[in-house]
Amino acid sequence: MKIKSLAPFTLLAAALLSSCASYKASPLYDLSPDLVRTSSRENEGVSIAAKAFTRQDCERYLDRDVIGQGYQPIQLYIQNDSDKNYIFSLDRVGLPIARPEEVAETVHTSTVGRVVGYSVGALFLWPLVIPAVVDGIKSSEANTALNSDFEAKAARDRIVFSHSRQNTLLFVPTSAYQNAFTVTLIDQESQKPNEFHLVVLNKNS
Repeated sequence: MKIKSLAPFTLLAAALLSSCASYKASPLYDLSPDLVRTSSRENEGVSIAAKAFTRQDCERYLDRDVIGQGYQPIQLYIQNDSDKNYIFSLDRVGLPIARPEEVAETVHTSTVGRVVGYSVGALFLWPLVIPAVVDGIKSSEANTALNSDFEAKAARDRIVFSHSRQNTLLFVPTSAYQNAFTVTLIDQESQKPNEFHLVVLNKNS
């Protein structure tokens, strides 16, 4: 009888474990060749295209609605078919760019909040202690994975080598978002600027 009486609580704990915090985001894929060909700006063998993420894109590639937290992700695709290396710098992007760790912080799972919530329930149903401990661990792991993924996908200062591709994200505060902006690449050898005037594609809420 005692075992039977515990069965519902065990099932409840198992159900709660299945809803533990997680982070599952898809890799950032290149923009389609047709999209790049028809919408990019080309200059001296270099093409650049920019696409604004929708909320659906955020859920797929970032596993979080960062637009709802005040940041508009823009996918920036640079295709360097020239024989030159170019310097890409965030300081030469004509929009204010938020740091990926700043954006990540706004969509973190509240580890303390989740553990406290479970713990209050555990005062009355002791099986809830198990999901409280597990979810606390999973929440921390999810936030760590989120931080790493946002950092890996975010644009940063770098060299765009000849005959290479760069596929990254710009996190722009929604209050400062514009659907047109400039990106200036610097020829690594001559230090000559190469300016691109971009129009952002597919801006949806």
